[in-house]
Amino acid sequence: MDDYILEMKGIKKSFFGVEVLKNIDFSLKKGEVHALLGENGAGKSTLIKILSGAYTKDEGSISINGELVDISRPIDGLANGISVIYQEFNLVPYLSITDNILLGKEIRKGAFIDKPAQRRLASEYMKRIGLNVDPDTLVHDLSVA
Repeated sequence: MDDYILEMKGIKKSFFGVEVLKNIDFSLKKGEVHALLGENGAGKSTLIKILSGAYTKDEGSISINGELVDISRPIDGLANGISVIYQEFNLVPYLSITDNILLGKEIRKGAFIDKPAQRRLASEYMKRIGLNVDPDTLVHDLSVA
């Protein structure tokens, strides 16, 4: 048996009578990395938006770790560990790197944000991609090159 952490089967989506996704199947095993490639209008963003709950599918099923899930709102996607970073460069300039990375996914200790835990996690993410910058730096103070 294949152990998929994500399976999308028979996904269909139409906008105003135009079918943009037609029986799309997508599977992902733990440790795999996939790239969605295609021309503009091919449906890549639509598929990701369905997975994240920004759009609802017209037909098909989504399973995470073998369990059927209903992802019809962004909060459903987040609850299932799905988070999307869109290609648009939308950062909050007067927040820190840490706060931008964890915006909407804050680590909490009771009712309060656990700043030290957030800083450690942001530092780990930055280390993974070879970014050697203080995670408390404001995005506004970064240079873009």
